[in-house]
Amino acid sequence: MKAVLRSLLVFAALGVSVAKGQVRTEISLREPNNSQYGLGEYGYNGRNYSMGLGVGSSKMYGDLAYSNPQPVYLGYFEKNVLPTVSLGWTISVGDLSTRDPFTYLRSFNHFTSVDQHITVELGTLFGMVYRDFYDYYLLRLAGGIYVGTGLGIINNDIKRSVYFDDNRPGTYLTNSPSMLTSSTAMYVPFNFGYNLYIPRLWKFKGVMLNFNYQYTMTMSDFIDGYKPPLLANKKNDVYTVASLGVRFYVFHPAEY
Repeated sequence: MKAVLRSLLVFAALGVSVAKGQVRTEISLREPNNSQYGLGEYGYNGRNYSMGLGVGSSKMYGDLAYSNPQPVYLGYFEKNVLPTVSLGWTISVGDLSTRDPFTYLRSFNHFTSVDQHITVELGTLFGMVYRDFYDYYLLRLAGGIYVGTGLGIINNDIKRSVYFDDNRPGTYLTNSPSMLTSSTAMYVPFNFGYNLYIPRLWKFKGVMLNFNYQYTMTMSDFIDGYKPPLLANKKNDVYTVASLGVRFYVFHPAEY
């Protein structure tokens, strides 16, 4: 009896070892249940959160004819809700400068803004048409093109302004009673840009290089401080920011 039990235990052990050798203990990143779009090792679904910094240049389109580019500094926090769709927040601190070359009208706005936005990459469309598009280098690169929109709030601090005094020809003042030097307004950002995802860089397991052009429609005509009493002045102020940024993937969930 003992011999029989010993034989059964030996066969059971052999069976377990053989079965263990046939069962995969890891899940391939290329398997369908791990990537909706077949992004595999290049996908973002395993690195959902990213943080980073950027620098850019602003351009103002307000009540005065010309604008001098000014620096803008940005901070990012993004969450990938899908491999090619992200929800994010951007904080911007910078300047907006505008002037009229034919008068003494000038304004210089030191602004702070924050917005929440969503961006959709071209890879979303590629993934709907061909699941394994990311296996092709050119499609992979083109898939990083994106568009996006959202909603934000901007705080305006007009540091310096100049206007021509019609009551005293040939003179100008540095403070205008007709200007609003401090204000807050809502805005809608329209983002167009490109993301270049690097799966590994130095000690980081995911890095995103980003170029973004933001066209910002504000809900105020006082972003530059001016609102001339003209019948033709019916449009709110607009400004743009072209920026370069880098984001590092953080708070990694468990690896697949």
